[in-house]
Parts: sequence; C-alpha cells; structure tokens
Amino acid sequence: MQLDDLEGEDEEFRNFLKEATSSKKSAENKSAASSGDERMAIKPEPGFCLKTKRMNEDETTEEKVFINVCTSSQISAPREITEEELIEIVKSEDPGRYRVPISLGEPMADLDKHGQACVIFTVIIHPDFYRRAYNSQTFMNFLLMLIYEGLENKYPQFKLDPSKFDRLFSSFVHQLKKKQ
Repeated sequence: MQLDDLEGEDEEFRNFLKEATSSKKSAENKSAASSGDERMAIKPEPGFCLKTKRMNEDETTEEKVFINVCTSSQISAPREITEEELIEIVKSEDPGRYRVPISLGEPMADLDKHGQACVIFTVIIHPDFYRRAYNSQTFMNFLLMLIYEGLENKYPQFKLDPSKFDRLFSSFVHQLKKKQ
C-alpha cells in the first residue's frame, strides 16, 4: 500500500486537521508574537493514527490515547541513512547521534466513539521520513519509539502502554468529524 492509496480516506482527516488547527493557529500566533516565543504555525497533512492506552502508576491501563501522526515539509528532514546504519546507531552507545526533527503537540481531551474520555496528541514529521517509515518496518519501529519516548519525556504524566498498540488510518478521525 502506498501513501497515495489513502487519498480518499484521508480527505475527512485532512479537513478535520484544517478546521482544528485554523482557530488554534490564530490564537497561538497572537500569543507567540506578544511573548517573543518562536513558534511556527504548521499546516500538517494526515498520515495515520495510533491508538494506545495511558498507564496508571500501578501499571494498569487507563484511558485511551490517540496519536495523530502527520507530516509537513515545514519540519526539517533528517539526514538520509540506510536501515543498516539505523540499526547500528540504535545499538550503539550514542543512539542520539541520529536526530529526527519531530513536533509533539499538546494533549487534548476528547471523547471516543463510546463516549469515554480519551486524549489526543498530534505529532508532525517530515513527509520524506514518513514515507521511509511507511515502507520500512525498521524505520517504522524507530519512529514509534521516537513518538512514545518523545511524548513521555515531554509529558511525564502520560506513561503510554507499549503492549496496547494499534495503527489506524481513519477510523477515529471519522468519529471526530461527526462530532463537529
């Protein structure tokens, strides 16, 4: 399956993202301009959605967490490496020498299709790295590790359950669209 194969399914997701980000971008731009913050408004394109669970302190799962993985050419592309180089880097003593620029959005509370509380994150990467991950299980596993570690480091209150993990393409996004 290629990225272009998802065009029809992603139209609702693309529209949702445009609607969801347009009002927030305006408010963020005003806030950033007044505070001197160097934030940049990004218009993401849809990729896929991850569904996992947030874990309690006692390691039991709690509410659902959806992670919308999106792309934008406004995010810098990481340097090109082969799968073999990536495996070598990950196994090395200094795996941080390979950097992938990633935008980790703030958590947003919402309700899932059953009316249960859930949290939604938006993560944005460069389209070239997305395509690389989409076509390579090695790069996809690396991307998923980056997302999990990045969100847990930025938001320590969100311990994500790596054993509860589904990759969705548009099912949750349809629910969000219906609610608007």
